[in-house]
Amino acid sequence: MRIASNSRHKYSAIVLSLFLLCLTARICFGQTELDKQMTGAWDATWAHFYSPQTRLFYDFLQSLEPGKTLDHLPTQNEVETLSPNVYGYGTAMEDCAISGGVALEALILRYGNEKRLGASASELATIKSQAQDVFSGLELLTTVSGSPGFVARGVSPKAPGKCYINSSRDQVTHLSGAVWEYSVSELSDVQSRARAADILYAIADRMTRNVIPENDYDFLCADGSRCRNGICRMKEVEDHEAARLTMIYAVAYDVAKRQGDQAREKEYWARWRELADATVAQSAHIRENTALSGRMPAYALLQMQESLAILYRLEPDVELRESLSQTLDYVADLAKARQHRALNALKTRDLTVLAPPWRVVGGLTGEYRACWYAPRECGELALTIALNPQKDSLDAESLEVLKTALTTPDYWKLTSCGILHLLQAYELARSLGKL
Repeated sequence: MRIASNSRHKYSAIVLSLFLLCLTARICFGQTELDKQMTGAWDATWAHFYSPQTRLFYDFLQSLEPGKTLDHLPTQNEVETLSPNVYGYGTAMEDCAISGGVALEALILRYGNEKRLGASASELATIKSQAQDVFSGLELLTTVSGSPGFVARGVSPKAPGKCYINSSRDQVTHLSGAVWEYSVSELSDVQSRARAADILYAIADRMTRNVIPENDYDFLCADGSRCRNGICRMKEVEDHEAARLTMIYAVAYDVAKRQGDQAREKEYWARWRELADATVAQSAHIRENTALSGRMPAYALLQMQESLAILYRLEPDVELRESLSQTLDYVADLAKARQHRALNALKTRDLTVLAPPWRVVGGLTGEYRACWYAPRECGELALTIALNPQKDSLDAESLEVLKTALTTPDYWKLTSCGILHLLQAYELARSLGKL
């Protein structure tokens, strides 16, 4: 008995020593401080960028005064008259579908991270409730126009039930991917999974109706007109855009299968397989198309990577998966090559500057645009690297760049929605065991 008791004491001492070692390591490497800073970033995001009325996040701030951070959003008359343009460009509500998608995916990751680290039931319930609200905001974007399957860019709290009439494949990409991620996560329930399925069915069906030669493969504006500048075209697009339509059919197929809707499962499977080979081949072509890959902005890299990553996870064909794997690696490398330049921009810009009045200056223009985009670009590049589902792409150098980017802003003074991209990158790195 004495030997067993001594063994237990030695074991307890070893466990205690390991715990203290881990705690010391966290402190030495600044992880405790980083976690504290990023918790503040979450708090600032909810306080400054989120509207509980619409359950959406907005693009930039013209004021940090409590209760007035969203006072600059368009009025009902401005939205109804499509002022200043059909997209809502420069009004701080042009990218609500993108931001909401990023936020929802970040919350899904946050829930898993906090659960793994032993968060209380009430803390987990709060994150789950937040995710449900953000999902409802994305759902609003797919119903507000009254045009089935149309994804509005945003809805202003001052203009409930209204939206600008033009969308983009970028908005649809982020929203579709996030809704699918939510539907297959443990945060969704039977009811929300059914709602998510309806959203993805409506988007896929809109593509089937409208993405035809007669419309120049455009999924059309909310009023049925053609998009003004080609950003709603879903076929005959550039390499980095080739996977968007295919991804939409793939996630619609997946939720139909999960919902037991055999008719839709069969339909979306057929449409996915019709596009699969050409999509993977064109996506792979970017590895040779250096002229295109050299000029792709970070947001395009991220949207390509998101689409490819989802297809990789769902694709049953071994050869197609191998090609997708190689393209995912290539896109991650493109992002790695730009990280230091983006970090330098983040460190040298005044991230506390307020956005100028958009009604006066015409939106996101001039020096402020560079200040606004700097945190977003750092987040987009980190996500592009880390979203590679079949390889640990977030290497030591990329992780150090991300850590520096995360600790650079004063989040309570940051006026850019790039805060959301940094938060998702942080949560994704945590989920990979990097932070």
